[in-house]
Formats: sequence, structure tokens, C-alpha cells
Amino acid sequence: METAATDDWLSVPVGAGAERWNTVAARRTVLGVVRNMAAASRLLDIVPLFRSDPRVQVVFTVAGGSAFGDPVADYLRDVQARTIPWEQAVATRFDLAIAPSANGRLDRLRAPILLTPHGAGHNRRLTGPDGGDLGTSGLSTAQLVRDGRVVPAAIALPHADQLTRLARDCPQALPRAVITGDPCFDRIAANAVRRDRHRRALGVGDRKLIFVSSTWGRHALLAPGGGLVTRLLAELPLDEYAVALAAHPNVWYGHGGLQLRLWLADAREAGLILIPPHAGWQGALIAADAVVGDHGSVTFYGAALGRPVLLASSGAELEELDPSSPTAELCRMLPRLDRYRGLLPQLEALMSGHVPAAYDSVTVRSVGHGGGDRLRRLAYDLMDFPPPGPAVPVTPLPEPAAEQVRPGALLVTAAVEPGGVIALRRYPAAPPRDPAADGPLDAHLVTWADELDRRLLESAAIIMREGDAPGWADEVLRRHPGCFMAAAVTGERTATLTLRHGDRLTAPITAAPTLRHGERLAVTGSPGLDAGHLPSAVYAWLVAGHPATALRAGATVRLGDRHAEITLTDSPAG
Repeated sequence: METAATDDWLSVPVGAGAERWNTVAARRTVLGVVRNMAAASRLLDIVPLFRSDPRVQVVFTVAGGSAFGDPVADYLRDVQARTIPWEQAVATRFDLAIAPSANGRLDRLRAPILLTPHGAGHNRRLTGPDGGDLGTSGLSTAQLVRDGRVVPAAIALPHADQLTRLARDCPQALPRAVITGDPCFDRIAANAVRRDRHRRALGVGDRKLIFVSSTWGRHALLAPGGGLVTRLLAELPLDEYAVALAAHPNVWYGHGGLQLRLWLADAREAGLILIPPHAGWQGALIAADAVVGDHGSVTFYGAALGRPVLLASSGAELEELDPSSPTAELCRMLPRLDRYRGLLPQLEALMSGHVPAAYDSVTVRSVGHGGGDRLRRLAYDLMDFPPPGPAVPVTPLPEPAAEQVRPGALLVTAAVEPGGVIALRRYPAAPPRDPAADGPLDAHLVTWADELDRRLLESAAIIMREGDAPGWADEVLRRHPGCFMAAAVTGERTATLTLRHGDRLTAPITAAPTLRHGERLAVTGSPGLDAGHLPSAVYAWLVAGHPATALRAGATVRLGDRHAEITLTDSPAG
């Protein structure tokens, strides 16, 4: 039996007293058609077009056939979207159906269909079962035409450039094309003013955030595994850089989140900020100082946002792309990461030589010039219904809710520079290191007393713990003869240090080096400095041959381009 969505609330057949189940008497019903998580995410960017309009009800259905469709129904329930089975959807008349994917049996729907991209325009090649070229995915006759009829009532394209490719691949669909801009990128660009908020949510402080983006498929950044991500964590000083990873939903759900975390175990233990697949990548991209990515849409959005971008796909990614697409052209233009060279100098050169508008002529071909109200007007026109009022303001993006753990053991390079400045660079000790790569060659190991890897404890020059305890330091030095210093962190920026020859020292970070003998000073200093830096600074000072007593007058500690002062006073006996 065919049902009418506007009369029956999608659960009771027409004529069975359906009106009594309604609370809000919506006059139009929109169906969101979802095949996979990428499409679901894009639909949630689009449905705010109908916000604050009680005349419109939005419901969702999951169209089968995607290899990555399993988690979609659970996700829609998590966001409390009203969902109906596919078979009910095709038996029900709707006023509009919005589909961010041209795949599947959209021709079975009883509604005018608005087709939108689910990424940065249309870029990937579509191949048939025999491997033959069927044109560009989303623009192909094989997707848009069924039984000689163009299925979508309207095809939303971000820029007029894509009309040429639509005319090439499916000329009969050209009259259905409408230039609407890219609402997803519009939302990202508008939310860029909240960059500081997103950086605070990620906890990166003053560090440079390297945002790593991987699409899916055999040419993706993650295709060889998590080795590049782990190398970034191992080679970038953690007081100067943070690394975040956003993987395509097809990676998360094609392999499973459990498996992805297993593959990334070394990187996660080294402090990787792992962005969940549902939401948060947009905020992390806004927060980024540079992007290391592949030929996916998120990398493209990074370039469009004006971020420095280093290409790290397989080198054969053009096999998957329409050679005339904006993404293919961007891949030909971007500097490419060299996996056989140190990563830090490549990133430093990328950021120092970056021109923010360098790729605008290419990226505009996929993100347009700002969609404004065009997609909203198109949706209401297809429903033959007037919009409720002026254009809807851009909705805020959710702050990233990332997974992150503190590295347990650190390799620290330390040197006393001319003028008595103590320069420190800290690196996670957990990832296996490539001997040929740039990184700490002469470093001391710092670990926490509760470190589970006994090898690290036995090799540590400095062993730390939160809080002091009577006899703790002496016991640590007795049990670990290779340890030079036991450090008890007694406050946010204070630590009590016990050296192997028996001296106990207290080191607070201060804004000025003036102190009276034996007095503890109030803790002040530059953002991003903590008590964990203090043992390494003192270690460097002593190893360089300077007397500890000279630190009572204070010394400057440099972490990248940040500076703070440390002073030492005699600690009370413990």
C-alpha cells in the first residue's frame, strides 16, 4: 500500500486515524537518503537548511548496497534522527528526497530527488564490474539515468566548472544541474573565526598542529598502515608540534575502529590526537597549522582554507581520479612528501614558504564562491513551498572530541647554548625510530615511575612521579643504578629533584630569577611549560659541567620559540 508522508507520520497507513499520532502538523516531509557514513555526515550539514521551520519534517532512510553501510543506522539513532526502513521509504510519497550519493536505486523513490556531492565536488573515476571507465562518480550516465530517464530532479554542483564534465559524461542531465556552492565548506569557512576555541578543545596550546588526513582506498595515506603517522610523532618535537589524524569513515568502518586503533597503537602511545569519524574533523582542520594528506576531500578543503598542504598519497592516486577534476589538478600542484627524508625539515620548509592563496584558482572549482541561500532556495522550490523567511545563519561546528593519551616516556635532547640558555627538545620514546631519519641522536631518557616497560625504566636517566613521598627518591636510585635523577612533581610548575650523589633541589619556573636563599616562588611562566621540563633542564646544566649553585640566580629554558625561567633553591630535607 502506498502511504503519504505528510498525512501518516510514516508509521500508520493513511485512513487509520494517523492524525492523532501527530504533535506538529508538518506540511512537507523531506527524506534524507543515506548509503554510508560519508553521506550521513554530508546530510547533517544540509538539513539545517530547514531549521526553525515547523512546517517541514525531515526523516532518513538507509539505502542498501554500500560496502560501508553497516554502521549508518546506529549513527542515525545516536543523533536521534527519525528513520524508516528502505522498503517503507520507496512505498511512501515525499515532498523531497535529498541524496548525497548517486548510487543505488534512487529511481524507486516517489519524490523529486535533490542530488548533492558528499565530498569536495565530483572527482573519483567510476568503473564498471569489468573495470571499464564509466566517467566521473556522481556525474556518470550509469548513475544518473535509469530506463532512459534522468533520475534526479536537480543536481547540485558547487561551481560552473563542473557543468563541463557533466555535459561530457551525461549530457541529458545537464538541464537538471544547479550551481549551489558547497555548504560543507561554507560552514567550515564561516567557523574559522572560532579557531582558538577548536585549538583549546584539542589541547594543543601554542604548538603547531599538523593535521593528517587519509581518504580510503589503496592509494590513501593510510594504505601502507600507520607508519607515516608514527614517524611524524617520533620526529616532531612534542613541545613544538601536535599531530592529529582524521581518517575517512570508510577506513573506520571498512576495517573497524578496533582494528584502526590497533594499527595506530604506536602513534597513539606517542600522543596522537585521533579524531572520531562522526564529527570533529572540521574543527581540527580549522585548528591546523599545516595539513599532510592525500587526494581526499578533507585535504582539498585544507588547501581551500589556505592551509599549507603536503601531499602524502601513494604517488599513483591519479589512477582513481578524473584527470580533469580539480582534485587531480591540485595533486599535480601540491608539494609531495618525501618518505625517505626527515619530516621536520620538510614541514618547516612548507610552512615558511607558504602562500595562503596559492591554490585558490583550483579549489574554487570545487567549493565555489559561497553557496549562501542557493541550496536552500532550490530545496524549497522543489517542494513547491516558500521558505519561512531570510536565509538561515551558518550553524556552529562541534568542537573536536578527540582521543589522546600522554606519552609515558620521552627522549630529550638538551644543550646549554651561549649565554647560558638551556635548549630542550622532547620526543616520545615509544615509537620505533628509523636510524636514517632526523631526530634525537644524543638524548637522555625520561620516564615515569609507573612505566610498564621495564626496559625503559632500566635505561632512564630521569625517573619521575606525581607528588613526593618519604624515601621514594632514595629507593628509585637504589633500584635503578643507571638513573641519575629522581624527580617528584610537587606542583604544576615545581619539582623536587634528588641527584645520585645525594643533593636535593627544588625547581620552580618563575617569571623573574630574583629570589632569597631557600624561598619558593610563586609559579609563573610561558603557556605550555610544565614541571616535566625541569629535571631535563637541570640535567643538561649539570652534564655541561656547570655547578648547580649557579642556577640559584636563574636560567632561561628554551622550547622552540618559547622561553621561561627556572631557579633552584635548597629543598627542605626529605
